[in-house]
Amino acid sequence: MPQISILYPEEDRRTVQIPDAGLLIGREPSCDLCLTDEFVSAKHCKIFSENGTFFLEDLGSTNGTTIDGMEVEEKSVLKEGQSIQIGITVMKFHLSL
Repeated sequence: MPQISILYPEEDRRTVQIPDAGLLIGREPSCDLCLTDEFVSAKHCKIFSENGTFFLEDLGSTNGTTIDGMEVEEKSVLKEGQSIQIGITVMKFHLSL
């Protein structure tokens, strides 16, 4: 099962499975993955699958989203082991662990 592992900040370290419906990430408590990072937007980005390919979509966040240091322009393909950064939060995408 695909997962996201939070690597930084250390006090927020955890691994979260990505459900079939996708994973909404942001500061808002209603998000599937709620972060306390002040540089993360209320509804920052979403990870989802289409026909077996995983994508990360920035939802118009204030501070943007990067995959392996490259700015996400709306929607980008996610591959095994890629690093995602939103605000100061750094995560790693895994197809399975």
